[in-house]
Amino acid sequence: MSTPVTTSRVSARTVRRLAPPLVAFGEFVDGYDLLVMSCALVFLTPAFALTAADKGVLGAASFVGAAVGALVFGDLTDRFGRRAIFVLNLVLFVVSALASAFVTNVPELVVARVLVGIGVGMDLPTSSAFLAEVAPRSRRGRISGTLPNAMWLLGAITSAGVAIGLQGHPDGWRWLFGLAAVPALLVLAARQLLPESPRWLQAQGREAEAQALYADLGLTPPARTAPAEPAGTRDKAGTPRGYRALFGRRYRTRTLAFALFFAANGLGGGVSTIAGPLFLAAAGLNKSQTMQFTLYGFLVGLTAVLLGALLIDRINRRWFGAATALGALASTQLLAWGGKENHTLVFTCWLAFTFFTWIGPGTLAWVWSAELFPTALRGVGVGFSQAAGRLAIAVTAGFGPTVISAWSLHAVALFSAAYLVCALVLLAFPFFATTGAELEETAAETPAASPAASTPSTTGAAEPLTALRS
Repeated sequence: MSTPVTTSRVSARTVRRLAPPLVAFGEFVDGYDLLVMSCALVFLTPAFALTAADKGVLGAASFVGAAVGALVFGDLTDRFGRRAIFVLNLVLFVVSALASAFVTNVPELVVARVLVGIGVGMDLPTSSAFLAEVAPRSRRGRISGTLPNAMWLLGAITSAGVAIGLQGHPDGWRWLFGLAAVPALLVLAARQLLPESPRWLQAQGREAEAQALYADLGLTPPARTAPAEPAGTRDKAGTPRGYRALFGRRYRTRTLAFALFFAANGLGGGVSTIAGPLFLAAAGLNKSQTMQFTLYGFLVGLTAVLLGALLIDRINRRWFGAATALGALASTQLLAWGGKENHTLVFTCWLAFTFFTWIGPGTLAWVWSAELFPTALRGVGVGFSQAAGRLAIAVTAGFGPTVISAWSLHAVALFSAAYLVCALVLLAFPFFATTGAELEETAAETPAASPAASTPSTTGAAEPLTALRS
């Protein structure tokens, strides 16, 4: 008979099966609600007589909120645990999503969207840290990268599909916003079954609880402990934490390098996500075609993420990320300078860009965000990186309408040049080569050279978590 898992209310077998998808399903909510604005703007423009500036503010609001949530609660999830934040963020999200559906003017909607973003931002570092900490190293890329991104894209696809179905409804935008509360409520209820992260327990000195949880989850405890921290960066219990440690000598370089990568990916990736319909409209597509192309793009993105699952734990992530970033750059430059009114070229380049983005930088950013920091700094590290990415997306969403109005489709070239930055960052820093290494090893300042750095381990879990099994 399966025994209850420590800090959970259900059996170990149930937790092993449900923990990864329940955590990752928060990204379905994120994908639906943050992308819903790109579709809702089509409805809101005539309803509120939106100007280009209004569209920019509304498009950026939730991303600014997400940056704030990630910055604040990334640190708090390191201090108080992953499980505690899981409950708070979804409560705020549900209330704010419902409020978005009942606003009567633009300022009210901006406030509601900022609060929605804060709820999302609270979840980002918590989910990323938890998924990486319960994943066997031989499948960590699929569990901490592929799974949440697949969920995110499913949310975006659902958003685009609902928007297409509501095209003729005068209050379609209200339904688009309000429906986001339904999956969030379901996830909120189901996450009550989750245990605490065993690695977080171990970092807090709660060794007995951590070892019991490793056993319950069928996970082999890490063979290597986290690297020693510089003096002056620990709390009273001796645990390194917070922004002081994150920007200390040991982790400052990787913190800033990865934040730059995440921001560049967000700046360029916004072309196919939050600002996607606006760029497609600039290419000469009508409202119906814009919605359809947006949906097709997300379907191709989902295909790319799932195909990437076959590679992400088998090849050198650093070189793969650089190659796909350059592929995204090439396809968007062709779109920017050759796609005006040429719908065949627009369609081809748009899908190629989406494919390169999601098979490479978009997914790898999530994997690296949890791999590059030790357990005691994982939440704050992910939070800072995600905040940089969300603020960059806010720039694309906020300035995109104005730049598009001035430059038309050529604006794509400006934003997507960020993928050159992504490639250069990856080529400059070898610590992005994390494939197959133990989580504690990837967080070291200088990872030990070993065959595991290029070849995935086949050990790491007595009974591995079942998400995305190949």
